[in-house]
Amino acid sequence: MINRRRAVPAAATMSPLSVQEAAERLERTADTVARLTAVIVEETRLVRAGAYGAADGLRQAKGELSGRYMLDVKSLQASVEAVAAQPREAVGEVERLHVAFRAALDENLAVLGTARSVAESLLRGVAEEVGARAAPSTYDARGGSRDQRPSAAPISLSRGA
Repeated sequence: MINRRRAVPAAATMSPLSVQEAAERLERTADTVARLTAVIVEETRLVRAGAYGAADGLRQAKGELSGRYMLDVKSLQASVEAVAAQPREAVGEVERLHVAFRAALDENLAVLGTARSVAESLLRGVAEEVGARAAPSTYDARGGSRDQRPSAAPISLSRGA
């Protein structure tokens, strides 16, 4: 069986940070979370507006920021003592940004789920219509038409321009 898990980068298993490094990492994490939240909010807005191509254009930035965010969080988790030595305001700011990020992410996932559901319904309807047109007209023993639901025809979708 193929293992589809990504390898953990070496940076994620680094040694605990010093107090100064933890302060810098908290600041970087706050910046990353704020930027990632802005990208997620923009993606949500674009999907709601039906601008799927523009929303797809955010994929690279979202991936880079997400990767950086995960590495920063792992690094901070490995440095609990150094993080605890930080001013309460710095840690509180990161926590506040995380709450805003989580709310934006929840909304984003709901919007993307709705868009996916609508797209699947539309594709299913198209496939059933194509299948209905291709279905042969048959009659039962009394000369009436058979009332059978046509199966959906296979269709393919090209994501090319």
